[in-house]
Amino acid sequence: MKKNLKIGMTYGDPAGIGPEILRKILRNWRYSSTPHVIGIKDHLNFKPGCPSKMTGKHSYECLKLSAKLANNKTIDALITGPVSKEMINKANIRFSGQTDELARFCEVSSEKVIMLFVANDLRLALFTRHLPLKDVASKITKKSLSEFLIGLNKEFKKWFKIKNPKIAVLGFNPHAGEKGLFGREEQKIIIPIISKLKKTGLKLFGPLSPDATLARAGQDFLSGKKQKYDVYVSFYHDQGLPMFKAVADLRGVNVTLGLPFLRVSVDHGTAFDIAGKNTASTQSLKSAVEFVEDVLYNAI
Repeated sequence: MKKNLKIGMTYGDPAGIGPEILRKILRNWRYSSTPHVIGIKDHLNFKPGCPSKMTGKHSYECLKLSAKLANNKTIDALITGPVSKEMINKANIRFSGQTDELARFCEVSSEKVIMLFVANDLRLALFTRHLPLKDVASKITKKSLSEFLIGLNKEFKKWFKIKNPKIAVLGFNPHAGEKGLFGREEQKIIIPIISKLKKTGLKLFGPLSPDATLARAGQDFLSGKKQKYDVYVSFYHDQGLPMFKAVADLRGVNVTLGLPFLRVSVDHGTAFDIAGKNTASTQSLKSAVEFVEDVLYNAI
């Protein structure tokens, strides 16, 4: 068990609810770790609820600084607040998300990092992230899927200390393709890769019908029943996340696997419409801190 754990924390876009929820949780810090707020003093010049290209640039610079601190081990883990992709791009910074940018800052291929959503034992991994739906099918190849599943298995052993994680792979098409009636990705790519990797010892299941599988996962979470699988693999952003967000609400956190350090994010946006009104919930941020401590104090 590591003592004196230092958690780096960014507030995201200073015009959003990030600074507010961070202030609230710091006032009542009841955790074993030490918080290390990562920010730049000029955030005080920004008005809540008034995002701009300057707030976007500010949040980007804070993210860049946080990666530097994590890489040089000044902090042991990183929790990031919500940013606005729109505002960062308005600042003439090409930006698709904090996950991809952190990978770049760490000199890790964006293909090697995995976006994982966690709420207790309900865990959902995304094969693709912020990508137009029309482009998803072209990203599903035997090579990319094989590397993804091997990487996911490795990261689960590392962070969750699960000796042989049970990985449920959803189908890409409705009813997992219905034996080719609704698409060929399952027959041509997904089934062969699952069969191949199972022979190497990976505990893979699928491809499973997305609707029935996720419905059961959501129902089990709500009823407090243990999940059948350790993690579900969703092929695109809105295949699995609607269920996850519906049942987990603010208890969920966004975890990035594949970086040199543990990075967790709140599972909500900037909420510019309520920024400055002192009504924002700290629940997701609390869940993020608890997750980091649980993993780093108890698992490693």
